[in-house]
Amino acid sequence: MTRTVYFDHAASSVPSDKILQDLSSLLKHYYANSEAVHQMAYRSREALKKAGQRLSLALSGRDDHPVIWGESATGLFRVISSFPGFETSCTTALEHPALLANLQNHTSADIAGAAFPGRFRLEAFRGKTYDLSCCHQVQSELGSMPDTGEFFSSITPRCRMLDAVQAAGKMPLDKNADIWIISGVKFGAPGGAAMLLAPDGRFTDKLLAHAHWCRNQNYSVSRVNVPMMLTMTGALENAVDMMSENRKKIIQLNSAIRDGVRKFGIEPTLPENVPVSPYILNLLLPDQESAIIVRALGEMGIFTASGSACSAESGHPSPALTAMGFKPQKAYRALRLSFGASNEPEEAGIFLKGLENVLKNY
Repeated sequence: MTRTVYFDHAASSVPSDKILQDLSSLLKHYYANSEAVHQMAYRSREALKKAGQRLSLALSGRDDHPVIWGESATGLFRVISSFPGFETSCTTALEHPALLANLQNHTSADIAGAAFPGRFRLEAFRGKTYDLSCCHQVQSELGSMPDTGEFFSSITPRCRMLDAVQAAGKMPLDKNADIWIISGVKFGAPGGAAMLLAPDGRFTDKLLAHAHWCRNQNYSVSRVNVPMMLTMTGALENAVDMMSENRKKIIQLNSAIRDGVRKFGIEPTLPENVPVSPYILNLLLPDQESAIIVRALGEMGIFTASGSACSAESGHPSPALTAMGFKPQKAYRALRLSFGASNEPEEAGIFLKGLENVLKNY
């Protein structure tokens, strides 16, 4: 039987057997409506409160960050962008398409351009004040890691939001923010998302009230799935506990592929001197369209991506590369590999052999 090699963890990771067993057990205990007035609902709300403290502690080292739970990061982006206190916003063209869409739909958004290899064109922001400024810790297609301190200090934001979706459970959380967004499917949970708020944040109480309104009056956010949030919390704690060990093996895997693809004339899209998460490796193929390579590798049991999860089937070239000025013909050649805790260094050899066969028959 051919071994499955899954290199698309930036879209959705592989839950361990233990995590799935935890979810099964929790579903048997916390199935009641957590918003009811009976005793089972009180028990669910208390479990959710404790989970919020655990989540805060795992991510920040302190247990007092208020948490807003959600089904997905996209849903939480909608909560933030629809908050009446955020009339103006600023971000960059390298942010996740779901965040960009929500900011443009709900706020007066200024979006800075980008330049290779992932620099932001922030000149238009200088001297201006914005209600909300948003930046990623790790770029979802390229894995680049911008200087968020420089980004936030270049403008005058009333509130700073950090997209930590590709960072949570894989590296320490960047502290340069008032709001952090994480997504469970990126670090081994079967679902769920969370928004952490600064305990003494300027908008914390109002955001909590707004999230309650979205969930219970506007119905733009669904009811909290308590078993899923508890499972996500456990998955995050496990990822944080294993962070150092996982990082070592992922660096080994990443390096082996970087070295191995050079014999095919393939180089990483970003130069070596750019800070990049080891969990994402974006490769630029010499003259092959990556979507064709992705499909051919998939037939061999090797699963990769040609861009971010939200744009993979859009028919458009890599949004990140086009934002940095790549011509569409070149941007179509970006192949994204993204790794997770379930990957092992020896999978590099399987991938390289499969890629060699696919390129021969392209």
